[in-house]
Amino acid sequence: MRTVLYSYRGQRWLIAELADISGVPAPTLHKRLVAGWTLEQAIATPTPKQRRRGVVSNLGAFEGTGGGSTAQENPNITFSGSDACPQ
Repeated sequence: MRTVLYSYRGQRWLIAELADISGVPAPTLHKRLVAGWTLEQAIATPTPKQRRRGVVSNLGAFEGTGGGSTAQENPNITFSGSDACPQ
């Protein structure tokens, strides 16, 4: 059996790794790719079982949470009044 690596977003992945990240089972990913689906489609399209569990496809597996790094690095927290933080 040969090892196949798939290039996705600048990295190389095993189908098992893509399955772990996306939640789509590896056999399903393989069948989709053999059927002519693009790698993006195969990863981003939830299975019927995932849809029933409430998994949505509007946020891709590799997209993160959408918070972005600047939201964490620059919190811009301000306090007003002298009793904002009682001691």
